[in-house]
Amino acid sequence: MSNQVSQYLSKLPKVEREALETVRKQILSLMPEAEERLCRGVPFFYYEGKRAVGFRSSKTHLSFFIMEGKVLDIFRSEISAYDNSSTVIKFSPEKPLNEGIIEKLVRARIEEIDQSFLRSS
Repeated sequence: MSNQVSQYLSKLPKVEREALETVRKQILSLMPEAEERLCRGVPFFYYEGKRAVGFRSSKTHLSFFIMEGKVLDIFRSEISAYDNSSTVIKFSPEKPLNEGIIEKLVRARIEEIDQSFLRSS
């Protein structure tokens, strides 16, 4: 686990930290080979050198990011209970992201990255 990401989490209020630590552990269980690092102050998980997913705490909400690709468009109906855009799903410690949704999103992003390598070779 990244020391930078651990430091980021340590500065958050307890309830936010615990919610994001749960997301972090799930991402790492799905992508054990992922490299964690901060990108513009936001924790991201890199898979095969590409930014796969990330998360962040803001004043009013928590965020789960997929900054590239079409994954969030594919799962738009499944994330409709959350405020979302083309790159982010907003949630709160009181209304956390469902583990099943996180798993689908992370696995789909891994597949999307793997497919990008197949197309470029």
